[in-house]
Amino acid sequence: MTNSSKKKFDIIVLGSGIAGISIASELSEYLNVCVLEKEGLISYHSTGRSLAFYLESYGNEVIRQLTSASKDFFYNRIDTTSKNILIKKRGVIHIANKFQTIKLKNLYETLTKNNENFKILNKLQTMELLPCLNDEYVDSSIYDSEASDIDVNAVYNIYLKNLTKNNGKVITDIKITEFLHQDRGWKILTNQDEFYTKIIVNAAGAWCDRIATNVGAKNINIVPKKRTIFCFKPTNIKLNNEWPLGVDVEENFYFKIENDTVIASPADETPTVPHDVQAEDIDIALGIERIKNSTLFEFNSIFNKWAGLRSFVKDKNPVIGFDNKFKNFFWFAGQGGYGIQTAPALSKIASNLILKKSNNYYENEFQINLNLLKINRFYK
Repeated sequence: MTNSSKKKFDIIVLGSGIAGISIASELSEYLNVCVLEKEGLISYHSTGRSLAFYLESYGNEVIRQLTSASKDFFYNRIDTTSKNILIKKRGVIHIANKFQTIKLKNLYETLTKNNENFKILNKLQTMELLPCLNDEYVDSSIYDSEASDIDVNAVYNIYLKNLTKNNGKVITDIKITEFLHQDRGWKILTNQDEFYTKIIVNAAGAWCDRIATNVGAKNINIVPKKRTIFCFKPTNIKLNNEWPLGVDVEENFYFKIENDTVIASPADETPTVPHDVQAEDIDIALGIERIKNSTLFEFNSIFNKWAGLRSFVKDKNPVIGFDNKFKNFFWFAGQGGYGIQTAPALSKIASNLILKKSNNYYENEFQINLNLLKINRFYK
């Protein structure tokens, strides 16, 4: 960057994960936007490691509402670069053993408040859909036929392509050394250049509180939690790539079949600090034990594994809105493990707040209470 005018932006978004790229894309329709990424690659941490699903049965009520509000995007968009559709229906079975039947009924009552996708299956019906399950383990299940795999790369590329079309910038390998608050915005000193912006959007995932500390804003006590994934090929069962996703009703494990491989997780949520997280043997062993108990799979060896960070605040709702102290510092944080499936609705809602546009559609059509999302709830 040699021309000083190229260093000035209306919006600088910190972080290039799905949170940062989606809100940057939305804002680029109206404003001059730049995304700053500390890593050498975009989408390096959580987004790039996500085993993403579109599940209207996933998360608390606010997350489920945001997921439903994102449905049209996933069904009606296509990645024009790859020609890929964004989702492929797979279905999900929430599996309960005989000790979890009350949990199953409670979950069913909760889920059917928002939509009618769900039905309870008995043991035989469950086994017909997912015959790799151990019939001595399974008692019943909740089935959602609408649940789908998400093509994360295709979703990400739609936002990135739109940002680029609107002359938005993405700059990697940025190490910020200082934030300077000025009357009409921010001066950001980095290892590459000086940047000037009217508004900062804090979409740095697990690093959001560290950004806030460096800016001088109050932390929201965001907690990064590790999630482990591992892959194996059973020695005794012919796999079917069309089988539904299997999830423990209390989310103690989940697995799906893809490319004749079982991709599984112990659904761990181990609190940690922001860092380049790696899969650990103890978590994989826990996942193996849980899946061995509930399925007929015989293990040979684990041939791939990874981990990612899912960042939560205490109520597990996302955090959006202008900071109480710095009115031009916008929070877009705490998306947990739901960032991809809620990105279309949440990025639109957040960008509307910045652009001072109405969110009546989301409030009225999907009954989303924005007060449960806004940063203001941390100042009470």
